[in-house]
Amino acid sequence: MPKPRSRWDAIGLATYGGLLGMLLAMMEQFCHAFCPASWHYVPEGDLFEHVLIEVVAFAVAGAALLAGIAMIRNWLSRET
Repeated sequence: MPKPRSRWDAIGLATYGGLLGMLLAMMEQFCHAFCPASWHYVPEGDLFEHVLIEVVAFAVAGAALLAGIAMIRNWLSRET
């Protein structure tokens, strides 16, 4: 009889996804600041608000992506 597969921790993966999303958002802002190709880029409105919204959006998207992957994997590998 095959050994049952262990379940992935969706909450833990959501945490890692949020951190990964924040890292990607910070890397994008670093590129806007220091890459010559993006020096012409100027966001409309307040710069702090722009950066904060992007960091939060990337964090939420990363958390949702990895938690969704864990939930789908757990659903597909459930015992029948």
